[in-house]
Amino acid sequence: MRSPLSVPVALSVLSQGAWGTDEPPAAEAQWAYALVAALGYLPPAIEIAAATLRRTATSCEVYLRRNATRLDPGGTEEDVVGVVLADALASLGADAPGMLHALAALPAADAPLDVVAAAAGKPAPSAARPLQALVHGRLVSFQQDSQTYRLSPVVRAAVRKAAAADPARWDALHRGAADAMQALFFWTAAMEGRPAAAMRRRVAAELFAALDTVPFQDGRRGAEVLARVLVDACTVLDLGLATDVQQRLLEEAARLSGEALPALHARALAALAALERTRRSASELAGKRRGLFGTLRVSPAARDRSRPGHRDVLRRALRASAQRAASRHPPPAPAEEEDGLRGAKELLARGALRCREGALEAAAAHYGEALALFEAAGDERGQAHALLLRGDLRRRHGEPADAARDHERALSLFRTAADRTGEAIGLFARAALRLDQGDAEGAASDYTCSLTLLRACRDRVGEANVLKARADLCFQEGDLAGAARDYDRALYILEGVEERVLSQLRLPAGIREERRGPGAGAPSRREYLPQAELLSTLGCEQTHARTWQARGDLRLRERQTALAARDYGNAILLYREGGDRRGEAAALKVRGDLRRHRGALPGAQRDYDDALHLLEGLGDGAGQAAVLKARGDLRCERGDIAGAALDYTRALALFDATGDPAGQTSVKHVLAGISRRDEDPPRPARAAVPR
Repeated sequence: MRSPLSVPVALSVLSQGAWGTDEPPAAEAQWAYALVAALGYLPPAIEIAAATLRRTATSCEVYLRRNATRLDPGGTEEDVVGVVLADALASLGADAPGMLHALAALPAADAPLDVVAAAAGKPAPSAARPLQALVHGRLVSFQQDSQTYRLSPVVRAAVRKAAAADPARWDALHRGAADAMQALFFWTAAMEGRPAAAMRRRVAAELFAALDTVPFQDGRRGAEVLARVLVDACTVLDLGLATDVQQRLLEEAARLSGEALPALHARALAALAALERTRRSASELAGKRRGLFGTLRVSPAARDRSRPGHRDVLRRALRASAQRAASRHPPPAPAEEEDGLRGAKELLARGALRCREGALEAAAAHYGEALALFEAAGDERGQAHALLLRGDLRRRHGEPADAARDHERALSLFRTAADRTGEAIGLFARAALRLDQGDAEGAASDYTCSLTLLRACRDRVGEANVLKARADLCFQEGDLAGAARDYDRALYILEGVEERVLSQLRLPAGIREERRGPGAGAPSRREYLPQAELLSTLGCEQTHARTWQARGDLRLRERQTALAARDYGNAILLYREGGDRRGEAAALKVRGDLRRHRGALPGAQRDYDDALHLLEGLGDGAGQAAVLKARGDLRCERGDIAGAALDYTRALALFDATGDPAGQTSVKHVLAGISRRDEDPPRPARAAVPR
């Protein structure tokens, strides 16, 4: 608790914050004395009240009369600050209270923008403005060196006291805090190997070290998310946490996961065991006076980092040991497959190829033959793959009942064979069928179960595909915050951030291979269809580019046009690298529309020209007609009536050829307007001066 100020100092603080002078104006002097006395001469309360007076242009008299019944000069500092906080929040906008509550629910006083936004359930750009308003209101301070937002202890205590009065709100804040710790992990991981990484690790270490998991014991408060983040923070990232802090966090993760999440519980216990072995090894090495590490000295760089200088040597020794262990366990040679299984796999691959080419009847025949061969061989996983692909094909054909039967059989076989990855992909495919049938709730449930399985299997490619699909569903249902979280998480995976993080693991690669067991890295001979090919057959090709484009659509809905244009640009580059000309043309058309509405007409014209060139090469008449219609509108805006008429005429011919009556009607209406404009006789010019 900060001690009260003297009367002259309190008046000076109020005057500088409210009027920019050392003393209050003459008209305000009497009421300024009364106000600082009512605020108990407390520095935080005076600073916040002064900022409110300045922002709202309110006099001290009005401010004091408005809050007189609630202010008690003999009250605690927390009570007085709570009154001025409530008054300030009333004039800071509708989003400011939620952002302040989310920041106060975090375990430590400092938090970066991405973490606060995740705690509030908003995209980071949407959280920046209310946070800036809180900074101007002196409720929050911004730390330039660490790029974090900070709450003073007394303000944080007052906000938490007010939020805890509503149990439902308190639970929601803790769920947001669990999501925020996950965002903190991603925020730190994204900078690994870059100059700002040390600063981010320091901020993350402070937040994790200050974390109190007691409020999360209630399962409704995001315990599962928090447990996973705690394990990852202690095993994936090297945050420089003290050993006792890591032990406490891992013990809490094991307690939070419990029996409901056996795989995560096992990870936490294994990490605890590894931590104990590391501690024991370190104590043994410290006690040695001779031998391998007996002559080591701490280097200046290591002394600055407060880490023992022999750790790098130890890593090299462990890596060499792991390489020797790997050489002792060469991968086993793949066994010969039976002719029936080999033929079934070839039929499965041939059917997937025919499906991508659009020959659906031939694909269905190949899937049926493959299913028969797998059944004859008694191969359950093979049958499940064939049923999964045939079910998705039947869904496209408009046979939902048959498709549902195939999906249920496939899921049952995957579960019997204990193939969690296959079961996750099966749930993903069934979610698409449920969406076609209008069952959005069932589809969301399938996506959630699929994500749980894929995360347990550490299948990041599959997880990114499911996250993108679930984000699309959230976007359609109007849950923009949920869509933003899933799009960001999918892009985090697809952009390769996780691979950079995993490359920074404290254990060398050889040690990881040794722990997996001999032959763990060898490709499985039981792989029926490569996962990339399987997902492409299910309609998930070019997921990376599509995710950027979908997030651009989301930002366009939120009217963040500059960020939307950037996302569309990333999608266009990825479509171009992947050779997807149709996807590139669609993204160019959307970006052209966005640029036209923003007034960037030359850039819009270039996008339309590029899209038209691609669609002409593909022979896509409907796409060409849409682009020509948009380019005609653009030329009308630029005053090029002749060029617009030419584009509209070409678009009308293409709409006629493709049989699009709505497109024909719209273009004919515009052409009629242009014709009337050309036929109107020129009006006589009026003289500048009346005669």
